[in-house]
Amino acid sequence: MAATTRYLLVGAALAALVSSDAIAQPVVAAAVTEFKAMDTNGDGKVTREEHAAGARSMFQKMDANRDGKVTASEMEAAQRAIAGRDAAPDSLSAADKIKAVDQDGDGVLTAAEHTSASRAMFDRMDANHDGMLTPEEMAAGHAAMLKK
Repeated sequence: MAATTRYLLVGAALAALVSSDAIAQPVVAAAVTEFKAMDTNGDGKVTREEHAAGARSMFQKMDANRDGKVTASEMEAAQRAIAGRDAAPDSLSAADKIKAVDQDGDGVLTAAEHTSASRAMFDRMDANHDGMLTPEEMAAGHAAMLKK
């Protein structure tokens, strides 16, 4: 099955599973979009290396002034470029997202903090511990973030 078809089917199936949850639907859509961007070789899986490269790219898009740090306002401004749409009204604020992974509590996300959080997220999403993420694992990982 072609990778694009697989992404569409996974996205539709996951959206149907969470169709009663208006918050989860944008999260599933974001996971499918993110997966497609990170699966650079189009094999239907995201390796640890592809995930790390995708996370670096995301950080670079957010770091508008190239100072190696991302503020809440930079994260908010980059939302559309990264996710392809505005944040859902009831999604976590940029400040809350930063707070969740801000190791030194200064309210700013450094590249090192983002890298560390990205690695930890990959490990949580890799349900079968095979070193690769499927679209289903990524979507489930994103959906689990809602429950925190």
